[in-house]
Amino acid sequence: MKYRLPVLILLVSGTVLGSCASRANRVAGDPLEPMNRVLFDFNTAMDKTILIPVAKTYQTITPKPARNGIRNFLGNLGSPVILANDLLQGEWKRAGDTIGRFAINTTVGVGGLFDVAKRNGLERHNEDFGQTMAVAGIGAGPYLVLPLLGPSSLRDTFGRFPDHYFAPLTYTQFNGKKTYLTTSRVVDLVDKRARVLKLVKKLRQTAFDEYNSVRDLYWQTRKDDIANGHTQIESLPEFDISSTE
Repeated sequence: MKYRLPVLILLVSGTVLGSCASRANRVAGDPLEPMNRVLFDFNTAMDKTILIPVAKTYQTITPKPARNGIRNFLGNLGSPVILANDLLQGEWKRAGDTIGRFAINTTVGVGGLFDVAKRNGLERHNEDFGQTMAVAGIGAGPYLVLPLLGPSSLRDTFGRFPDHYFAPLTYTQFNGKKTYLTTSRVVDLVDKRARVLKLVKKLRQTAFDEYNSVRDLYWQTRKDDIANGHTQIESLPEFDISSTE
């Protein structure tokens, strides 16, 4: 199956295609570029040193059907966050789709291990509070590179906090610690990274300026996310990531 290369992967990998913005536009949207580049290099080093070896091990020891089940399960757990933002944006049909997907996959899909809803025409979509604020007219603010988390904006950084409290696992604890929430996020990150190991390696070998490329793709992808995929962006190609596993 084909997907746009997930921005989440770019957050930690620092890859992609050539930059297309002018220098003037880049400076205008990135006043913190010197600091951001330092953090970008740090994230790239962490990716190469820690995340890539872990992702390769995960891919090697975990059968593909199990990886698919884990991916579906974690996606199902994220449904309340998506639903909350669907409702806040007044996206009633998408909210209904999210409820339907969660109900079907939690029951017939054995707790979300199988994406039965998709087979019945209910495609998954993503929403977050950063998108909700954008719909409300709040500007993105400057571009930021967050340590370990990667590309963001001032708006999207603040948006992480409401989404944290929308997530049910935020309120579950094991021995007084939020073990389940932390574990789910780590596994989700490793799984996403494992899916594009070969692709990211190839792109890293051909990228002219990784920092500029990731930043431009981040802005364009967020614009597309906010418009629910209705923008026409030629520089957001599709990649067959199923062939990279």
